[in-house]
Amino acid sequence: MCVGVALALTVGLAATGCGSGSGGASFVAAPHATRSVPAVAADPLPPLSKFVTQPDGSQVTTVSSDYLFDSNSSTLMPQAVTALEQILPAVREHPGRISVIGYSDGLGRTEDNQELSLDRAKAVEAWLATQNIPSSVLDVEGRGEQGARDGVPDASRRRVEIVLR
Repeated sequence: MCVGVALALTVGLAATGCGSGSGGASFVAAPHATRSVPAVAADPLPPLSKFVTQPDGSQVTTVSSDYLFDSNSSTLMPQAVTALEQILPAVREHPGRISVIGYSDGLGRTEDNQELSLDRAKAVEAWLATQNIPSSVLDVEGRGEQGARDGVPDASRRRVEIVLR
């Protein structure tokens, strides 16, 4: 048996003839492949951590600024509402003071990061006001780069904390 025929039989190909002069071989292309478009959906926002009780009795939860704001911005993104609505019931039920504390990473000028962290905390405060949380119970604070290393783009440092006192 010639090598070409043995190979054709082994891999299931149809071939005719076995010599170099064989003109009877024909090629049949495989049918046109069709691929379905993959269904890709954005990952959901990670759940906010539950409020964690601190040694002083206050409760704190952290919302990453990456889910609230664009880079170097203090304007709430549309998905920020979804993230903030998760903590709204606990905020509404709390009878005491509520602190909204903004932080930034160590990139950029210290003064700019201080201002950005305060502006972000104020944006969350403004949203809470639209949800009938009285501003008289809210304390707003920007802590800038506190705890961040200079020049390091650390996403864990870009956050807003809500503290129920």
